[in-house]
Amino acid sequence: MRRRIYIHQNELKSEIIDLFSMIGSSFTVEKVENDILTIIDTDYYNEEPIDIESFRDLIIQDFNEDITMFIEPYIKEDFFLKENVDCFLKDLKYGVYYFEDIIAYTVIKNKEPLKKKIIKYISKKVNNEVITTVREFINNNMNSSSTSKKLYMHRNTLNYRIDNFIEVTKINVKTFKGANAIYMLYNY
Repeated sequence: MRRRIYIHQNELKSEIIDLFSMIGSSFTVEKVENDILTIIDTDYYNEEPIDIESFRDLIIQDFNEDITMFIEPYIKEDFFLKENVDCFLKDLKYGVYYFEDIIAYTVIKNKEPLKKKIIKYISKKVNNEVITTVREFINNNMNSSSTSKKLYMHRNTLNYRIDNFIEVTKINVKTFKGANAIYMLYNY
């Protein structure tokens, strides 16, 4: 499993490229293009992974510069937003963003083509029954007991569907950020 990390800075500095080039053996610079540095991270199985987010703080302190980072989830195949990173990364304010953040951004900024692509991605990964279950779980304040009663479903079945959704989509709807992203995606 691997993930890509995209780093954007207006007029990307060579010092920042060098910093990320020397992180470790599991990190490789894939390309530098249009002020975006793309790194491949294969450090999935490391018990103590490198905290990539802390590099932003280091850059702010040492270089008096800031960057925008988008960190993909760890997956086996290419992440479906790979070709669309340019259309949102440069628009985001400085910070570190994950898939759930991009979903919220897509809805707030009314980026309809990107929203459709995210919905299509989710629909390919799970069936409508699972999506309905997850949406109901979110609508019931992420309460498994009340959701399973409302859906006339055994609680274990509900939890299985939610865990399956999280595993295949890489959107953790058991957290506020993930639940909010899915809520916004399907309701706005």
